[in-house]
Amino acid sequence: MAGIGRTKGTSAPRGSVEEIERDFNACIDKIRKILAGRQDKKDLRDDERSKLRAEYSRAAQLARTLSQRVTDREKSEIYAKYFQQLSDAAAGYGSVVRSKVPDTTFDDVKGLEDVKRLVKSFLYMAQNPKLLKYYKLEGGLGMLMYGAPGTGKTMFAEAIANAMDLPLFIVTPADIFKSYVGESEQAVKQIFQELDACPDGAILFVDECESIFSRRTQDTKDYKAAVTTELLQRINGFGVDGSKRIMIAATNRPDVIDPAYLRYKRFSHLVHVTPPDYEAKRAIIESKLEGIALEGVSAEDVLAMTERMTERETSVGKVRLREAYYSAADLCGIVEEACRIALERMQAADAKTPIPLTRDMFECAFRKIPPGISAEMLRRYEEFR
Repeated sequence: MAGIGRTKGTSAPRGSVEEIERDFNACIDKIRKILAGRQDKKDLRDDERSKLRAEYSRAAQLARTLSQRVTDREKSEIYAKYFQQLSDAAAGYGSVVRSKVPDTTFDDVKGLEDVKRLVKSFLYMAQNPKLLKYYKLEGGLGMLMYGAPGTGKTMFAEAIANAMDLPLFIVTPADIFKSYVGESEQAVKQIFQELDACPDGAILFVDECESIFSRRTQDTKDYKAAVTTELLQRINGFGVDGSKRIMIAATNRPDVIDPAYLRYKRFSHLVHVTPPDYEAKRAIIESKLEGIALEGVSAEDVLAMTERMTERETSVGKVRLREAYYSAADLCGIVEEACRIALERMQAADAKTPIPLTRDMFECAFRKIPPGISAEMLRRYEEFR
């Protein structure tokens, strides 16, 4: 591995293929020295495992960059394989970076056109640091997405990573909060070290962030207060240096987040990801049903069922009111449940070929999966906004 791309001399400009190859080989040398022939993780001290996580992650990102920059096709393929192998090795030591740029695009996110426009303007800012400098915009590249469960917040993060061709780090509370004193702060430091190791930038996606960014009170545990302090220092003005390091967080409970995180230059963009509207629901249902045979029911009929299940009539004037809302995840679940019922019936009939989905299958699916977003829940999000 260390023999690939070795380049002598020191005259290459910073960021050139030659320098990145030298950095890559230096990482591999460090890994070999730490391992010193040992194969079993049990033979390694905690500090050695921590160093290996950092070096494997850095080597993986350098390999990814080289796979895209070298002109020799064979070397490009070799570095691409190294990227996968080294990413897997880093994950084995607790790395939270995903091994590739997500495949999700903005076309996969149905509806939410207003949010897409805002997100794309955010991307434009991230991709044009010189313009930020010209207009003296010093706010950090941080975005908080809030909304009901299942509305597509994670898909947006994946689509942003795809659009910018950047690796995606997904962090949950379990990746940060550890059992022993000092471990949680160390976990935060390691995550940001891995971000810094990405030559072309990276996206940090913090899921369920209300657990990590919750309000501090007199009862807040010392370790959690220390994590908050460490995070606030790390994300202040995050990504304003043109390094394409972007922080995106997602939450269902924005009301419990510590206001210190919400001030400008930390999460400068607050985005409410709403439930799918009528046309978005149509697009989701049609996409899920594409290529599946239907009998006695159409995608339009399924769409009409979602309207029937989420509205009620008042006793005065028969005014129809929206009582609940389906999330994108709910709609996917309904179609999948109808498919599961079809498979169940095929099994009972010992059928070997697929059978069409029918109206009664969908009726059963709707009874099993009610709309998951209440009008009261949306009212609370509007109050936060």
